[in-house]
Formats: sequence, structure tokens, C-alpha cells
Amino acid sequence: MSPTPARRPRLRRTTRLSARTSAGPGASSARPAETVPVSEERLEEETVPAPEERPGGLDWARRIELGTVVVTAVVAVVGLWYSGIQTRQANEQAQQANAQARDDRALAKEGQITDRYTAAVGHLGEEKMDMRLGGIYALQRIMQDSHRDQPTIANVLATYLRTHAAKPPAKGQVVLADVHAALNVLAERDPTHDDGFRPDLRDAQLPGVELKPNDPADPTSGAALSDAVLSNADLSEAFLRGANLINADLRDANLAGADLRFADLSNANLRFADLTGADLINADLGFVRLRGADLINADLSGANLTSAFLIGADLINADLSGADLSIADLSGANLTGANLAGADLSIAKKLTKRQVDSARVDGRTLLPDSLS
Repeated sequence: MSPTPARRPRLRRTTRLSARTSAGPGASSARPAETVPVSEERLEEETVPAPEERPGGLDWARRIELGTVVVTAVVAVVGLWYSGIQTRQANEQAQQANAQARDDRALAKEGQITDRYTAAVGHLGEEKMDMRLGGIYALQRIMQDSHRDQPTIANVLATYLRTHAAKPPAKGQVVLADVHAALNVLAERDPTHDDGFRPDLRDAQLPGVELKPNDPADPTSGAALSDAVLSNADLSEAFLRGANLINADLRDANLAGADLRFADLSNANLRFADLTGADLINADLGFVRLRGADLINADLSGANLTSAFLIGADLINADLSGADLSIADLSGANLTGANLAGADLSIAKKLTKRQVDSARVDGRTLLPDSLS
């Protein structure tokens, strides 16, 4: 049941009655009428009821309270939304500023590298040896600082080598220091940043050069010359221990007396190369092409020659003890005096009895069933 509506204060009127003097029927006159207050009422203010006593009072109070809460919540949400917008804008501005700063630094660095590169290349043309050496080592530092410039710098060094090592050193002299330095820088680079670069050192005259392994504890960490073009190059007596010469083109190259221990020459092309007296102990020569190569007195003990092409190769007095010649093609190869002790020729191709008889074998030598 709804509460009784609040009543307004009312103004009560004062009623005055005329009092007449009653007389008998024969009275000749009457007293003047007097206004006599019969009742006198005051303006009364009735008690204002409490909200819960007013009609609909409680509903309105609750509505007002709820409205206050809603307005407060809306204001808070709007504040958070606006704060979020400001934060996002601040973050975006900060990111843009950082990106711009990075771009500026990259441009500055690129400009510095360009200046360094120009100066280094300029030094390569100097007459003084120390200036040329400075230019070579400056290029090495740039190559280390900027990997994307490595192919360009490596090509510059290869060109420098072809130009400055086009003629063999005078009799009794060694390769000049700048040539040796350029070759070392090229051989020590990280090939993973080559981006298709292939060292072209064809015809380079580099006898006696020394390219030591990068890690003394790892004999296979030698010069990075995979895919190198070294055809007709002179690398006689060179120290190439542990060199990576995978897929290298060494046709007609002079490697006589070279130290190629632990070198990886797999799939290299050594057709008609001179490997007389070369040290190839534990070298990897898998799938190598040695057609017509001269391997007289070469030391191939422990070498991997699986699937090697030794067609017509000259292996007179070569040491092949413990070597793996599985599936190697030996057609026409000269094995006179070759040491085959402990060598695996069990599935060698085109090996003849005459070849075996001309070589030195022992009880550990594994021969094809047809020749056992």
C-alpha cells in the first residue's frame, strides 16, 4: 500500500457570527449586532513526514542514489578510456621517436662505413707497403662490422690478389707481405655472409703461403676457400692444413709439397693437378675428381677417397695405408709401389689384378672378392 500523500499547511478562516439580543415579540428596538468570535484558528504547519512516509519517497531516494553511482561509474570509465588513449598515443610517439633514432643511427653508421671503405680502398693503391697493409686490415674490420658489405670487400681482396700475385716471386723470395695479408683476410672471413660470393683466385702465384687453422685446437678449422676458383694457381709448399676446399676448382693447380692434412676437398675438381709429395693425411677426398692428377709420393694415409675419380691418376709410391677407397674409380690408375696396407678397396671400381700386384698390400688390405 502506497504511503499517504503529504498534506500542505492550510489557512483556516476565522468565522464571526452576529449575536442578536433576543427579545420578546414586543421589543421596540434591538441592540446593534456585535461580531463575536465563535472560534479562532491559527495557521498551522503540520509535521513533514519522513521520506519513507511520503508517497513514492523511498523509490526516489533509491533512484537518486543509484543515479549517483551510475554517473560516478560512467565518469570513471570515461576517465580510464581517455587515459588509455593518452597512454597509447604516448607509446606510439615513443615508438616513432625510437624508430627515427634507429634510422638516424643506421644512416650515420652507413655513412661512416662508406667513408671508411673509401679510405681503405684508397690505401690499396699506395706505393708504401705499410699503407697497403693498413688498407687491407681496415677492410677486414669493415667486413666484420658490416656483414652485408662482406661480398663486396671479399671481391675487392680477390681482385687485389689476382693483380698483385699474377707473377711468381723472384727466385729465393717469398710472397709479399700485402699479398699474404690479403689472402689471410679472405681465408679468415665467415662464409655464411658471402651471399653467393665465390673467391676467384685463378692463376694466382702463391707458393709457400701459410694459412693456419682459425682454432689451434681444431685441425679442421682452416682457410675458408670452399667454392674457390684456384685453377692454374701455384700453391706449392703451401700450408693449408684443415682448409675448407669443398667444391673448389683446382684444375691444373700446383699443390706439390702442400700440407693438406685434415683438409676437406670433397667434390673438388683436381683434374691434372700436381700433388706430388703432398701431405693429405686424414684429408677428405670424397667424390673428388683426380683424373690425370699427379700423386707421386703423396701421403694419403687415412684419407677418405670414397667415390673418388682416380681415372688415370699417377699414384706411384703414394701412401694409401688405411685409406678408404670404397666405390673409387681406379681405371687406368698407376699404383706401382703404392702402399695399400690396411686400405679398403673391397668395392673399388675397375681395379685390376695387375694394379694390385704392382702395389704393396698386407693381410689387412681389403680387396674385391674377384681379386682376393
